[in-house]
Amino acid sequence: MEGGNIKILHVCYSDAVGGAARAAFRLHQAQCKKGVDSHMLVVVKHSDDPRVIAIPLLNRVLTMIASNLANRLLIKQKTTNPILHSLNFFRCGVGKIINNFDADIINIHWINGEMLSIGEIAAINKPIVWTLHDMWGFSGAEHYDDLSDPERYRQGYARKNRPNKSSGLDLDAWVYRRKLDLWKNKVFNIVTPSNWLGDCVKHSDLFSKQPVEVIPNCIDQTMYKPLDKKFARNTLNLPEDKQLILFGALTSTSDSRKGFHLLRSAIQQMVDKPQWNGGIELVIFGASDGDNEELLGLPCHYLGHINDDSSLALIYNAADVFVAPSMQDNLPNTLVEAVSCETLCVAFGVGGIPDIIKHKDNGYIADAYNIQDLLQGLEWALKNNYQLANVNTEKSKKVKHCFDIESVVNLYLNLYRQIK
Repeated sequence: MEGGNIKILHVCYSDAVGGAARAAFRLHQAQCKKGVDSHMLVVVKHSDDPRVIAIPLLNRVLTMIASNLANRLLIKQKTTNPILHSLNFFRCGVGKIINNFDADIINIHWINGEMLSIGEIAAINKPIVWTLHDMWGFSGAEHYDDLSDPERYRQGYARKNRPNKSSGLDLDAWVYRRKLDLWKNKVFNIVTPSNWLGDCVKHSDLFSKQPVEVIPNCIDQTMYKPLDKKFARNTLNLPEDKQLILFGALTSTSDSRKGFHLLRSAIQQMVDKPQWNGGIELVIFGASDGDNEELLGLPCHYLGHINDDSSLALIYNAADVFVAPSMQDNLPNTLVEAVSCETLCVAFGVGGIPDIIKHKDNGYIADAYNIQDLLQGLEWALKNNYQLANVNTEKSKKVKHCFDIESVVNLYLNLYRQIK
């Protein structure tokens, strides 16, 4: 199915930094390859794609000032939820740029950092597809649930359901009421990359009546594919005679949501076992050497922040197992990338992760936050790595097909044509 003359404007804070930005940029590029007239509007541009347009300098400065002010306001709310919060309160003029752009459909992605206010979203005068990359759209100011007191988004935000340990201004409730008021007559054609997030939308107080479809993020499987492990390790200067456990994400060791502290506990138990002591090493991307102390008794190879696809594909192929101990996640790009390279994955069964990993097929699903089960998964993957090399079962093929560029682009085109 070709794109025809449909004109799409993707709106996202960045085209490179963060999982949502990378997913949005990949979708934009995939649509361009399929003949869609796609452009992307960003605050911060990193790519050399001429169809990616950075907002004017004045608007960028206003956005940065607004973001600073919003962060100062957010400290007035004392919450047990450490996840990023966003107000999207200040108008910085991006809404006018969107309305003046020659596009049939506006595809919103991650528009926080005060890029686009709640009121500006309401004022968009063209059909909207909103690809959700987290829970902010239907929540208060938080991007993910408070794990200690979850699902406030299902009930609506009121004084009676505010977590007991929270204090100060209830900015989550204030942001939620703004959304409820300003978006009451707005139609958002919601896309969620995972079944889990789609289920959250359907049960949310704010978006339960909005149309929602599940369309995965796409990935270029001519780039992310199996490669010779020896070649990958030699290129990256990694040891050939060790089994390598890979962990990585943006701010991989500093973001508690990514679960590095849980991986640390599992690894420390693992190296106490004679069969693993001296035979395994850890590879970390998304963090630099010195960000964390070396795990007890286990050499660590820190690769720093990696943004280019060719290097990431090499890293996945160098590993024996990729571990993603996330406590909360939608559809992690890292897991999609790893399974496309046919590297065994171990992760907790939270969020959209079960959409990617099929238990004891292309990886291992551990019980949520269960360190012993995470350890068992790592041991299963390392023991079965060679027997399951070049994973190519029917389940694995089906998973990889879900993220195929053509499949994902066609699903979006079908949606666009329904609402154009």
